[in-house]
Amino acid sequence: MWAEVLFFYGTPLLVGSVGVYLGWKIAGVGNILAAFAILAGLLFNLLVLLFDVAAKAAQAGGLSDQNVRLKLARQLQSNVTYALLIALTSAGILGVASGMGMEQVNRWLSGILLVFLAHFTLTLLMIMRRIRSAFLNSLV
Repeated sequence: MWAEVLFFYGTPLLVGSVGVYLGWKIAGVGNILAAFAILAGLLFNLLVLLFDVAAKAAQAGGLSDQNVRLKLARQLQSNVTYALLIALTSAGILGVASGMGMEQVNRWLSGILLVFLAHFTLTLLMIMRRIRSAFLNSLV
């Protein structure tokens, strides 16, 4: 498990560090802000959908730990909430930068945003993996 945690947090930190070291500067702040805002809205919708899925799973199999569908719904809810936190944090940083009229951010802020973007991407991939598991579980 520690290898996964190291990969999940270490990879974004490595990407951000490389970006700072190489002096990358993120441009198109408004476009990236719009993308994060749209993805945050979609994640909110997914969260509402997961509430319905969890309620149906609890009705069908009870609240016990043996209810695999409910367990997957809870894990998905945690992952989606976490991804939403990352998206809202990134959107906040980008919103302030956009409000200041910045179309390109400096290398340090770019490094931070690269960390958030890489972490957000990995979190979305984990959500997709869990949704696939839930889908395959529902077929069995």
